[in-house]
Amino acid sequence: MDILDIAVTAILLAIALIWIIAMPARAKGKTWHYALVGIPALVFLIASNLPAGALRESLDAWLAGGAAAALLLLLTWALGSIKRNHGFMDISYPLAPTAIAWTAFLVAGGMATGGTMAPLVLALVTVWALRLFVQTIGQNHAEERQPYAAWRKAFGPQWRWWSLFQVYGLQGITLWLWAIPLAFAVQADFSLPWAIAGGAVWLAGFALQTTADRQLTRFRADPANRGAILDTGAWAIVRQPNYLGESMMWWGYFLCALAHPWGWLTVIGPIFATWFMGFGSAGPFKEAHMRRTRGEAWAAYCARTPRFFPLPRPTA
Repeated sequence: MDILDIAVTAILLAIALIWIIAMPARAKGKTWHYALVGIPALVFLIASNLPAGALRESLDAWLAGGAAAALLLLLTWALGSIKRNHGFMDISYPLAPTAIAWTAFLVAGGMATGGTMAPLVLALVTVWALRLFVQTIGQNHAEERQPYAAWRKAFGPQWRWWSLFQVYGLQGITLWLWAIPLAFAVQADFSLPWAIAGGAVWLAGFALQTTADRQLTRFRADPANRGAILDTGAWAIVRQPNYLGESMMWWGYFLCALAHPWGWLTVIGPIFATWFMGFGSAGPFKEAHMRRTRGEAWAAYCARTPRFFPLPRPTA
């Protein structure tokens, strides 16, 4: 390690230490904070001690992408603080992985040094980001939605600075971990079998998520459906088709990354994304909300519809 590497490691460790020490007693999801806060420093330490080669280059590009995403989220936090609306994080959510992918591609030298799988991967992630950006900006720019509004009220004056860690830092590290296949895939030489496999899985996930979101938007727009449960179309297949579609797209990026000699290491990305979507955070949050607000109707829907994976089907 040279002096610069030591300095960067020290900065990352200092940020992690400040993060933990400053954590309010009533902070949400403390386990998540403890589990994730030190990972960037650990990855940087590992990468800086590796010999020159494909793995070192890909990890360095991934770290550079993380720095770009961190800058994006820092600016988003500043905007959300000024506007008193941290729903802007949901708008930046698809932009952060896209920034990681494009930065990793550019840092690695672009097409000039290989990475012929990059045009496909960059196209896929950019299309996904633009669709979600358009969808979320319409839902989040006007007023602060939950859970951000509730957190603002609960934390009071502390929220001015703790929101940087609770909202943007936590989700930023999460997205950076998911995006490791993107950083490797944009540096991989083109492989037709992996391109077909990854593109097909991504397309299936994109179609499922897009269809589910469109059906839900149309359902909510009808006043007659207020308080009811959407249980037709994609929502009759599973209770979380939009989250399932999202996780499928991350598996698509991973399959593209398998064209890289070290791509198999990036399996941690789609595994984490799938667990998070279906069982770790996003899915359970939605399930708990629907259970509170829909009662017996929700229980009946659960009895006949799988939660995340289409099979096995409930027997009820």
